[in-house]
Amino acid sequence: MNAIEYDLIAIGGGTAGLVSAAGASYLGVRAGIVERAALGGDCLWTGCVPSKALIASARLAHAMRNAEALGLVSAAPKHAFADVMARMRHARDIVAHHDDPERFRAMGVGVHFGSARFVGPHEVDVEGVGRLRSKRIVLATGAVPTVPPIPGLAESGYLDHHSLFEADTLPDRVAVLGAGPIGLEMAQVMARLGADVVVLEQSDRILAREDPEIAESLMGILQDEGIEVRLGVSVEAVGRTEAGKSLTVAGGARVVVDEILVATGRRAATEGLDLDAAGIRTENGAVLVDDRLRTSAKGVWAAGDVTGGLQFTHVAEYMAKTVLRNALVPGSTRIDYGDIPRVTYTDPEIAHIGLSEAAAAARGGTTYRYPFDDLDRAIVDGVARGVVKISADRRGRILGATVMGAHAGELILPLVLAKRNGLDLGTVSDTVFPYPTMSEGLKRAAAEYQRSRLEGMGGVVLKKVVSWLT
Repeated sequence: MNAIEYDLIAIGGGTAGLVSAAGASYLGVRAGIVERAALGGDCLWTGCVPSKALIASARLAHAMRNAEALGLVSAAPKHAFADVMARMRHARDIVAHHDDPERFRAMGVGVHFGSARFVGPHEVDVEGVGRLRSKRIVLATGAVPTVPPIPGLAESGYLDHHSLFEADTLPDRVAVLGAGPIGLEMAQVMARLGADVVVLEQSDRILAREDPEIAESLMGILQDEGIEVRLGVSVEAVGRTEAGKSLTVAGGARVVVDEILVATGRRAATEGLDLDAAGIRTENGAVLVDDRLRTSAKGVWAAGDVTGGLQFTHVAEYMAKTVLRNALVPGSTRIDYGDIPRVTYTDPEIAHIGLSEAAAAARGGTTYRYPFDDLDRAIVDGVARGVVKISADRRGRILGATVMGAHAGELILPLVLAKRNGLDLGTVSDTVFPYPTMSEGLKRAAAEYQRSRLEGMGGVVLKKVVSWLT
C-alpha cells in the first residue's frame, strides 16, 4: 500500500499537535497532522476558551447582583442561560479562526481528518485517508474526562466538562463531584448564574495541590456565595427518583439534585491508537516519555496532556517546542517544569509558580506576604480579597510564589520572569511599579524581604554608618 510521506507527523489537533506541525513546516520540512474531529483540541472546544467565556458572564452577573458594594443600585435579573451559552459559542467561533484547517494548509501542513492507529513505529493508518509514514511522529492526542465507577451514575446521566458546553438550560440544583480547578470554576459559574450548587469532594480539602491557607480562604469565599462544599464525602450510588437524581453518600445520607457535573480528573486519550504496534509504552494509562519527551519507540515523541503531566495549554505549547528542537535541530533539549506557572480561574483567581511554602521552608526558605486588603488599588476597586506570598532563600532568590486575588493570573508573570532569570526580591523591591496598581502587591511582598535584611546585622551596620554620616 502506498503511503503519504512526511518528515514529521503530529497525531492530534490540539495545541501540542498544531504547534508541532506548524513549527515543522516553518522550519522547512514536510509536516502533516491527523485529527479525529476538529482542530483546536480541548482548549478551544471544551476547555480554556468556553470555560473562560462562561466565567466572564458569571463574574458580571455577580457584580450586577452586588453593585451596592460600589455604591450603586444592585440589579438581580433572571439571566437567560441559553443566551449566555450562545455568547460563549460565538466567542469560541471567533477564536476558532486561529485553528482553521485552511490556515494550516496555507502554511504547507497536510491536514488529515480521521482516527489514526499505528501499524509500526513510523507508519499510521488513518481511517478514510490511508497510510501516512514519517521518521518523526509526535503523539499529541490529549486527554478526556474520567468518570468514577459509581453504581447508577451512567444510567442516571451526568455532565462533564465536554458535554457541559453543549447545554442550553441551567439546572436548578447541581451536584459537582470533585473540588479541583474544573469543578470549582464551574461550580462558581453555575451558582452565580442562578443554580443551587453543592460540591462533593472525597478528600479533606479543596484544591489539593494549592497552598492550604489559600484553599481554605477560597472555600470560605465560595460558601459566602451560597455554594455548599462537603469534604470527606464519598458518593456510593446514584439513582433517579421523582424528586430528581439522588446521590447516596457514605453513611446513608442523600443529596437530591437535577443534574450532576463530574469533575474528578482526566486520563490520557490513547484508545484505538494501537500503541503496542509501535512499541510505545504507557504508565498509568499515560504515554511514558523521558526528559527529552522521547517515547520508548525511536523517532516517536509525545507532548501535551497525553503524557499525563501538567494539563495546561501553555505547557502543551512548551512541550511541542521542545519536541521540535529535539526532532529537527542538532543537539538535545531537556524539558524543565520548574518555572511553569498555573492558574485556577475562580474569582478570586489563584496563581502559583515553583515550590510550595512548606517545600521552600524545608530548603531553608522564608515566605514574605502582603494582603490585598491593605493595597490601595484593591481597596478602591472593591477586590480586596487575597494575598501575595513569595518564598525565597537567604539571598532573596525566588523559590516559589502564590497570588490569590483579582487578575492573579496576570500578576504572577513578573514573578515568573524574575524566577526564570535569577532576579532576587531585592531587585523586585527596587523596581518602580506604577501607582495605584494591583501589581504593587508584588513589590510590597518583596519589600518585606528587604525589611528583614535591614532588621538583621547588615541593617545594624547600615544604621550606624548613616548615623555617623549625619
